[in-house]
Amino acid sequence: MFSRPVPIPGLSAAVAAAAQATSFAEIFSARRCRRSVARARQLAVYLHHVALGASVSGCARAFARDRATIRHACATIEDLRDDPSFDAGARRLETALAAKRDMICDLLTQGSAR
Repeated sequence: MFSRPVPIPGLSAAVAAAAQATSFAEIFSARRCRRSVARARQLAVYLHHVALGASVSGCARAFARDRATIRHACATIEDLRDDPSFDAGARRLETALAAKRDMICDLLTQGSAR
């Protein structure tokens, strides 16, 4: 049933909110927010796309944004990754997020086998 890892938008949003010291609810806010919240949202979108493997369209649906906004968010984070310090942090978040996703999928698979 869960043979392929499933992108979980709340997971990437929670990681980005914690990493950027902003609230989870603000990540999903429909309104334009402070710059720090926008950056956290961009990071959440990027992680959802890169670490969890969601398509651009899937990210757009999950975060209630259009695809151009998703592409802009991903490009912004990619540009920030030119900074070695930011890149190291982003790499750690990607690795941790993918491991958490795999753990959740394993638990779901074990539960469905019973």
